[in-house]
Amino acid sequence: MSFTAGGPRRDDFFKLPGQNGAGAPPEPGAKAPVDRTAALPVGAFRPVTPMPQRLFEHERERAAARADGDTIRAERALRSTVADLDVALATAVVLLRAAEHPKVRERVAGAIADLVAASEAEPAAGEAGVAGDEAAAGVGRAAYRPLQAVALFLGLAEQDVSEVVDALTEHGVAGPIGQATARVDELRERLRKVEATRDQVELDRLLTSLAGIATVVSIAGAATPLGALSGGDPRIADAAKSGVVALTAVVLQEADGEELVENACATAETAYPVLLAALTPPTP
Repeated sequence: MSFTAGGPRRDDFFKLPGQNGAGAPPEPGAKAPVDRTAALPVGAFRPVTPMPQRLFEHERERAAARADGDTIRAERALRSTVADLDVALATAVVLLRAAEHPKVRERVAGAIADLVAASEAEPAAGEAGVAGDEAAAGVGRAAYRPLQAVALFLGLAEQDVSEVVDALTEHGVAGPIGQATARVDELRERLRKVEATRDQVELDRLLTSLAGIATVVSIAGAATPLGALSGGDPRIADAAKSGVVALTAVVLQEADGEELVENACATAETAYPVLLAALTPPTP
């Protein structure tokens, strides 16, 4: 379901070329599509702002419109925020299901030990809440600090990281994926109702749970920065992504959208650069 009028349906972007989706050749006898952008001047279109920056921009606009008492502008921003969150939740389902793929699980189970060992070999004093002597002892097998940074961003405990790493090592997959997927369906339905009713306060409640989730999902679904952590090794990339997805699943299953925290998205935006820095490999 699309939350905005006009334009292609979101599902069209996930169709493969050659299957009557985006980039598919025309049917025999059908007219070839016309590139209507060819005659337009350069600069006629602005690049689409990626997530989560797009969500942050729309939320700043919504907050400003509500502060000004501009109902029309606030409702327009509400629809944009709802669309951003819906895309993030749809992406979360794709990531959750992909983490269960047998080949992915095989690669992850074989790579997670190397990934943690490499992290434990780095200086660890005082970072991500793990003291140097504890990290040296390998306490909790949670020394993979990028996962700790994601857990901290999502409000999870170090024990959650330990459990995820243990499960990934043994099974190649972790987290309550089934429960998280079911919760996504509930949250997307609530977003549909928010758009229909234009309920700003209800959206604030949902953002309390979803601002951080949408941010982390955008990282897990992008080629960077997690790709930079892998050093070009697809096994390591899969392991890092599976860890992030598992932590997201833990938060998703508990995301009831009932708690209301003011400026949750602004808080996530402030913490976002810190999270990115924690996921960026140190310069040699």
